[in-house]
Amino acid sequence: MDQDKLQLQLIRSYLENTQITLQTAHYTKTGQNWRAMNMMTDVNRFYFIREGEGWIHIRGKDYSPRKGQLYLLPAGMKLSYSPVNEDNTLGKLWCHFSATMGDINLFQMLELPHWIEVSDEQKLERQFQELIELHNSNAVSAPLRIKSILFEIISEYIEQSSVDELHLTATTTNSKINSVLSYIESHLAESMTVDELAKLVHFHPNYFMNYFKSMMGLSPIMYVNKKRLEKARRLLATTELSISNIAEGIGMELYYFSRLFRKQTGMSPSEYRKASGKTTMTEDEDTTSEGLD
Repeated sequence: MDQDKLQLQLIRSYLENTQITLQTAHYTKTGQNWRAMNMMTDVNRFYFIREGEGWIHIRGKDYSPRKGQLYLLPAGMKLSYSPVNEDNTLGKLWCHFSATMGDINLFQMLELPHWIEVSDEQKLERQFQELIELHNSNAVSAPLRIKSILFEIISEYIEQSSVDELHLTATTTNSKINSVLSYIESHLAESMTVDELAKLVHFHPNYFMNYFKSMMGLSPIMYVNKKRLEKARRLLATTELSISNIAEGIGMELYYFSRLFRKQTGMSPSEYRKASGKTTMTEDEDTTSEGLD
């Protein structure tokens, strides 16, 4: 697997395991007292600029926010900002939120541009207004709707970022989990043990198991099997490889693969392939799925 494709697979894994929480959401017309210098923030911030002018400094760069831009200012970075024109101060829809994968902030793992030009300003304005209303709502479903909106905003932010600006960061903590996930992605057809994976990052197996689960939300072996079944579903839906070849290609014996696949999806591999529109079946595919619990 080439490095670009592998990096995208790792990013998908991180996003799948992200937990998100809204802290607050408002509209503010800033004044002359809207200023901070080298403030270390512990929340992620979205600023959707609706009017006026201002100055933002983060990670050694100056920015001049203007209407129609959406800024992402991650937690854990020194942030400075101030007005530049007392007669034309910034008006912004904004929110503070956490986005974590285990104990790590998502944006410490995933590097994105600090701003994008919003392609649909009316839609994003509606989303922010809904966040504000839901944040002040007592409705039982409000927390779920808030998460849905925030995930959609983050998804659109990622999709509107250029591929060149989207990549994994390279801190010590990140490089360890990245190396393990890269190894897993590249060796799905091979046998893997916790001891072998722990040796990749020079961790004791017991510590590694806790570390991995805190980062990915699953034990190492459960994660490996999850990635194997994802690959199997993709191959069943897009190729005419026999089920025995697919099982071999993800490092599983045919009988165990068929049982695990049915347990996870509620269908045998043959049934899944038919449901996905692949109707060309070989003899071993028909017989493998019969009689399995």
